[in-house]
Amino acid sequence: MTNLITTYGRWIRRLGALAALGLCASTCGAVRLDPDGMGQVLLYPYYTVRAGNQTIYSVTNHTDRHKVVQVIMSEGRNGRAAIGFNVLLSPYDSWSATVFYREEGDPAMLLPGDPSCTYPKIDSYALPDGRQYVRLFEFDYTGSRRDAGPTRSDRTYEGYIAIYELATIVPETPPAVAMAPGSNGVPADCNSIHAAYEGGYWQQDRKTYLTNPTGGLSGEAMVLNVAAGTVMAYQATALADFRVDPADLPQGSRASVVKHVMPSDGLVGLSDALSDPATGFANAVIDLPNRRQELTYPRERAIDAVSAVLAADAVNVSYVNDASIGGTTDWVVTFPTRRYYTDSAIVGSTPIKPFTSVYPGAGGSENTAAMPVSYSLRDRDGRSVLVAGGLTPVVDLRFTTQVITVAPSVNIVSQVGRPLGSVLGARLAPVSGTARRDGGWMSLDFLRYQDGATAANRSMRPAEDGTVMLGLPAIGFAAVNYVNAAAGPGVLANYSMANPQRRTQDCRRNTISCK
Repeated sequence: MTNLITTYGRWIRRLGALAALGLCASTCGAVRLDPDGMGQVLLYPYYTVRAGNQTIYSVTNHTDRHKVVQVIMSEGRNGRAAIGFNVLLSPYDSWSATVFYREEGDPAMLLPGDPSCTYPKIDSYALPDGRQYVRLFEFDYTGSRRDAGPTRSDRTYEGYIAIYELATIVPETPPAVAMAPGSNGVPADCNSIHAAYEGGYWQQDRKTYLTNPTGGLSGEAMVLNVAAGTVMAYQATALADFRVDPADLPQGSRASVVKHVMPSDGLVGLSDALSDPATGFANAVIDLPNRRQELTYPRERAIDAVSAVLAADAVNVSYVNDASIGGTTDWVVTFPTRRYYTDSAIVGSTPIKPFTSVYPGAGGSENTAAMPVSYSLRDRDGRSVLVAGGLTPVVDLRFTTQVITVAPSVNIVSQVGRPLGSVLGARLAPVSGTARRDGGWMSLDFLRYQDGATAANRSMRPAEDGTVMLGLPAIGFAAVNYVNAAAGPGVLANYSMANPQRRTQDCRRNTISCK
């Protein structure tokens, strides 16, 4: 009887393992958007220090595992890195930082708001109260890395952020003990972590004491203007199962997809997606309104798996554009994977689908990076807001991150009252003088575009089964600000909020819509 019970137990456990393996193959074995905002990769569409703003962002570890994550801040024109560093998160730990600006000619600065261990140390400069900070850098768009964009320090003033989980740390090992917070919340021994990177066990073997990522990270950010009294907060976009191994059961027990690098080695990126180390494939799961698409891409096109997950044939936001209440809207649109398709240092002189223009190298002009996108405006009654002259409205989205401004003006887009004050602005066409323009919603059409005299559709390279995702991979939000002029003389009353960007998705297989 005992042998029978033992055999039965083993059989049940084997069935459970096989079931778990099958489940992982179809869900946790593919890059996907997490609807609850938790995953292995966090994408923050915007940070800025312009127009008196500063940006505060945070990452939270919702699991009982110690983690190594890498934080990368990129400038908004061509998506070149402005800073990258590793942060070690204890179980249930949060880490935050503030991006701010000090003096004319300086780059943006980064001030940690948490004592978690980082590598390299963030201790280049100190505020009068002793808090240490570091500057963002221009090295990735100057010198031998120069592109067509400006080389000034203020190029670091706005852009986007990505945080990647590199690995989990085995409990009770030297790094886990060193990063454990004491009663005052300060890690026990960050110096030993630095020593591990500088000649110690992580210099010798990057995977020492590490296992695969397990996810469970979330992130938030807010653009804060103390003088104006505005704050616009948003949630980071989370990619779950960015790097997984279907044989890693339970998840985080192997080190087969650990991507633990020091910033001096280079930075991780969205092209590092991996769904099976045995094959090198990168899978993507996309939930369309009536069906789930499971797509596979080869190792050399792993970036396409991420782009497929983020793809949209159209995006839209609500806007306020009302002079009577000082209402203005700045719409942030970021293409996190764009540089892998358009940066001339990566692709040469020819853009890769679905993008249609290259961001050129040194000596080139940003004008050749222009990417016209059709848009439409509707008022609160659902009527089209027509462009003056009856033209088809088009906006130029030439940058990795840009801000579309909708502000009260008859002929041009006004700079007055803009909550973000971006220089990466995308200008809208003047609207008809008789149109109602105080508010409504705006849509960008990522699918159709004009290629010379021919109308064409933007579409990605096909997945292994021939499925083609349509449109462009984009994230973003709308920053809305109201100025209450009736508050009284000398009284500033601003009200602000951030609205999420919405999207629609579609794909084609053998010319038939996936919908």
